[in-house]
Amino acid sequence: MTLTVDIVNNTVRPLFEKNLTYVKQFLHGDGIDFGCGSCPLLTPPCLYYIDMSEQPLAIEQVTPVGGKFIHANFEYFFVDNLELDFIFSSHALEDLNNELDIINCLEIWSNYLKVGGHIVLLIPDMQGGRYPKVEEGGNCSHKTNVGRPFFEKIIERLPQFKIVQIDTIPHTVDTMDVVLRRM
Repeated sequence: MTLTVDIVNNTVRPLFEKNLTYVKQFLHGDGIDFGCGSCPLLTPPCLYYIDMSEQPLAIEQVTPVGGKFIHANFEYFFVDNLELDFIFSSHALEDLNNELDIINCLEIWSNYLKVGGHIVLLIPDMQGGRYPKVEEGGNCSHKTNVGRPFFEKIIERLPQFKIVQIDTIPHTVDTMDVVLRRM
């Protein structure tokens, strides 16, 4: 089966949108969707949609809302003079190699955020048991086990952030939320 926008909108997007209801209040103003994949954040529209692989389905969806798709490594993406209200990322950080790479990535992303801006993450809850851990073979692109304990631990190494929301999505789905505010 070939993946199309219709298939994404009828299968992936309904659960994605349901998960978004828990973090929508942090998604306003100018933003970026890092690791957008085939199901980018469309409401609100972002200035940029970044993914490490070409995403024809994302391009097809973001063009009408005025966003720009960029094929780049979201871990090291850089644009001069970019000040954002939010950074959104869904099921992407766990693809980085280890805890240090995730910390470094969040530090880089913090450079784009205005004070008071948010990083809004939807991640698989591996540590909470709602999603298979890396060693259990859940997803071949996952390299780092993430979950509530992971973020509660690394926040100590990210003094520019405060956790303002964590793990509010009901445990009936495999995704959890983490919202960081730039101080």
